[in-house]
Amino acid sequence: MSRIGIFGNIVTPQLVVENSMLLIKDKRIAGIIQSNEPELKIDIRYDYSGKYLYPGLIDLHLHGVLGQDTTDGDKNGLQKMAKYLTTCGVTGFLATTVSESYLRLRKAIETVSKLDKIHNSCSKILGIHLEGPYLSEGRKGAHNAKNLRVPDLSEMKEFLEIDPGLIKRITLAPELPGSLELIEYLSKQGVCVSLGHSQADQETCYLAYRKGAHLVTHLFNGMDPLNHRKPNLLSFALGFDEITVELIADMIHIHPDIIKIALKCKDEDHFIAVSDAVRPTGFKDGEYEFGGELMVVEKGIARMKSTMSLAGSTSPLNRCLANLRAHFQISHPRLAKIGSLIPAQLIKMEHQIGSLEINKNADIAIFDDQFNCHATFINGEQVF
Repeated sequence: MSRIGIFGNIVTPQLVVENSMLLIKDKRIAGIIQSNEPELKIDIRYDYSGKYLYPGLIDLHLHGVLGQDTTDGDKNGLQKMAKYLTTCGVTGFLATTVSESYLRLRKAIETVSKLDKIHNSCSKILGIHLEGPYLSEGRKGAHNAKNLRVPDLSEMKEFLEIDPGLIKRITLAPELPGSLELIEYLSKQGVCVSLGHSQADQETCYLAYRKGAHLVTHLFNGMDPLNHRKPNLLSFALGFDEITVELIADMIHIHPDIIKIALKCKDEDHFIAVSDAVRPTGFKDGEYEFGGELMVVEKGIARMKSTMSLAGSTSPLNRCLANLRAHFQISHPRLAKIGSLIPAQLIKMEHQIGSLEINKNADIAIFDDQFNCHATFINGEQVF
């Protein structure tokens, strides 16, 4: 097998190894050499001097791009999504559904099941994230109220049996009848359970944590605001050290000054960024379908037409990391953890992906200082 070398500033979980060569052999990372000497025995050499070699980004919350949506259950649409994401440095993602009927969700899961093993020079579909349908109507956000329902263990078992291990994550409201029992069941199946679109009090959230829920979906959004006399999901997410939070860092969903508070509350092992990208991402302003209703996009901001509630973002994950870097001067190693390593840990894939370490898959993104993506490698193959 050929030996591949990629030269640049290599971002590891601990530090940036500047002006060094990342060695790739048999689709895996074979080592880091602090040199770019021509006598190195390398068959294919890439020079990205001055650029940053990041682990390929992992987006755990992505509905769609380029007019496509996971919930459509369309194979060609998913392939278009996966191909587009390579241009953003995203090498793996969870195809995320919105609250829908049993039949539409089943079709979406079956479609991903048939596609998830295909690489084909596209970003890898690492699994499915079911956002809903077990959500609070009072904090439904862009989800269609007619598709919301209380947790149904038999329904969930049917979804899981379509392709065991494919559903990697589910977002639900812990206060609904049957939620705690479902959380315990899902966590025992290895599913990452996330609390969101919820009006739960802090005690209920703690009970959900004890049952196995260790993540909170899009912090500040889809939950009650902070109340100094009534601890709730938000106070739990910010104040409980062991819970990990995801945040939409498009600087639209949350004001930068509020993000600063979240960064002060959460240590670097319990904070991730997601895009929550929806169908219009990569497309022009206009009207689009989402969960059976219309969303309208103006100046890149997506809102539900009927309520003007925010409806996901149109900022890919690399742009979210660019925002965090620009506003808060977060270090490159921490950004690599926020955008790749911690997401990999949450879905129990950190032994394969998530960081530039020996024997891990050679999934790599090349960024400049503004997080423009210059190249993407998947399994050592340049796909963008």
